[in-house]
Amino acid sequence: MASGSAAGAGGSAVTWRVVSDVDHTLLEEPGETPSAGQALRQLGQRGIPTLLASSKTFAEMVAFQSLADLPPQPFLFENGCGIGWPTAAWPAAAPAPQQELDAYGAIVRGGDPQRLRTLLHQLRDSGGLRFSLLEELNFDAIQQLIGLEEPLARLALQRLASMPLVWQDDEAALERLRRQLAGEGLEAVSGGRLVHVAPPCNKAEALAQVLCWLGEAPHTTTLLACGDSENDRALLESADLALVFHPADRPAMALAPPAAEQPRITRTAIAGGPTAWLAAVEAALVEAGPAAPPPP
Repeated sequence: MASGSAAGAGGSAVTWRVVSDVDHTLLEEPGETPSAGQALRQLGQRGIPTLLASSKTFAEMVAFQSLADLPPQPFLFENGCGIGWPTAAWPAAAPAPQQELDAYGAIVRGGDPQRLRTLLHQLRDSGGLRFSLLEELNFDAIQQLIGLEEPLARLALQRLASMPLVWQDDEAALERLRRQLAGEGLEAVSGGRLVHVAPPCNKAEALAQVLCWLGEAPHTTTLLACGDSENDRALLESADLALVFHPADRPAMALAPPAAEQPRITRTAIAGGPTAWLAAVEAALVEAGPAAPPPP
């Protein structure tokens, strides 16, 4: 296992931090949540903290934290449109929580579900587009689609900043919808079985805000990002080490080449739940070696 930190300039510690998507990266089945918690705690005990960055809702992520038996820690929800933070350690620079649940507060970075709902109805009716909002499906179909049992499936409908939809049209129609949404300052990003409509908030931008509030300057944190789909792209492409997960029967998503001024190591791994995730993370860290100190 790679060391969690290395000496940086002036003797400061440079630490690996893992940032991971949840579904089809850390988890394959909801019943694996306790095992996922164990994997995350193992890394934490070795000095490598993990921050979760998911398309799940705030309520879903609070439930995940509890079911995984994780210590209070920040997380990203709805693809970075929101940040969850333990209320007992609320950052001084952060706005007041827009919602509180158990020991967490939600910071919504953009998006109004009612506005999104109304706009999507209008665009569907006027453009003859074929899609369904997730909330429009009957509950059995929702459970089958997202693979959750009650009450967790109901938490997936508690949107604070985005609106997921099930696309039932062709790629050309999806591109037309994307152009229309762009004119409204919105975007549609694919993630797993759903297309998420929201303001242009991504996981990389939200992570930068979290690290700022945590007091982790860029030169003191080396990031390993884990993800599997388009809604993870910005996060993966901004990391020092990108670990792209994929099913055994499909190739991994291709990332853009790294910029010369921001080198990046990219590795792929077959998704298989928490044990496979931990093995892939540990192997990537061993290969990468100690966290790199900043350039002189």
